[in-house]
Amino acid sequence: MVTIRRLIVVPWAIPLRTPLATARGSIVERRGFLVVLDADRGLRGVGEAAPHPADPPTALRDTRAALADAAHWLVGANADRLEALVARMAALPRAAATGLDMALHDLVGRATLRPVAALLGERPRPIVETSALLDGDDATHAAARGFRYAKLKSAPDAAATVARVAAARAAAPGLRLRVDANGAWDATTALAAAHALAPLGIDWLEQPASDVPGLARVRREGAVAVAADESVTGPDAVRRLADAAAADVIVLKLVQVAGLAAARATAAVAAARGIAVTVTTALDTTIGTAAALHLAAALPDPPRPCGLVTVRLLAGDLAAAPLGDGPTMAVPAGPGLGVDIDPAALARWRMAEDA
Repeated sequence: MVTIRRLIVVPWAIPLRTPLATARGSIVERRGFLVVLDADRGLRGVGEAAPHPADPPTALRDTRAALADAAHWLVGANADRLEALVARMAALPRAAATGLDMALHDLVGRATLRPVAALLGERPRPIVETSALLDGDDATHAAARGFRYAKLKSAPDAAATVARVAAARAAAPGLRLRVDANGAWDATTALAAAHALAPLGIDWLEQPASDVPGLARVRREGAVAVAADESVTGPDAVRRLADAAAADVIVLKLVQVAGLAAARATAAVAAARGIAVTVTTALDTTIGTAAALHLAAALPDPPRPCGLVTVRLLAGDLAAAPLGDGPTMAVPAGPGLGVDIDPAALARWRMAEDA
């Protein structure tokens, strides 16, 4: 039995190296909490509770409050009751649930000397193929590094987006391009963009509209594959997408579905309904990225190339060693997440509680 003895929550804030432009505005900083579960025998599990970049400013405060409340029932609990504890976390705000779920899986993995991927799946893959995130006009560079797939964030203006995709296509003809609108367009604009993008042979158009009927219309009439991202909040959301024939691919983000266990369940529904899956980060540190990597490795069906090469967009990190950022990523072989915290980095990026 492994008893949880203490929950530690450390706030952090890390700016991006350069602002990341999206159809909903620029992302300039990521904020969140390092979640640490101390247990018997010197065991420790870590997680990342970072609200989604699109969440309101109050999400950070709500996450902190939920983590504080969770300490009342987590401290003294038996970590071996993994499923029961994760089920209780489902009632928390998604970022808080994600961080605790991640830390608990890390703790149990370390206690049993198994990687998190082995806790999530019977035969995890050692390597996961990734896609690049083009944060500038660097399609040529991505192709030269060996990436076969790359994602571009759309502009608010659909015409500007099409022009940028055309330029990337000309610069790197062999690169499979994905276009992410972050749900910023209405269905009419999204449909017009889809028709303009179809001749460019894009891999998919991601979240072109914010609502399920809009996604279904684009998929039905737009002549491009449609991926659902922001609409994917758990198994029931995937059922709604499937019933509406609204997506060819679902994008799994841990913070959107509230953790590893929920993500695995969400992927299972997608597989049962014949919808492909990919896994991406929400511009996480190495902690959250490692968790997403373990998830991608553990899915029974290989996911489509995953958007995990994003730590490089941050001006700093919390981990002692990077995971790598190439067209393939190796799953850490050590127990748990296989990631250790760098105390100096944590001290540098630690944020005051009232910031």
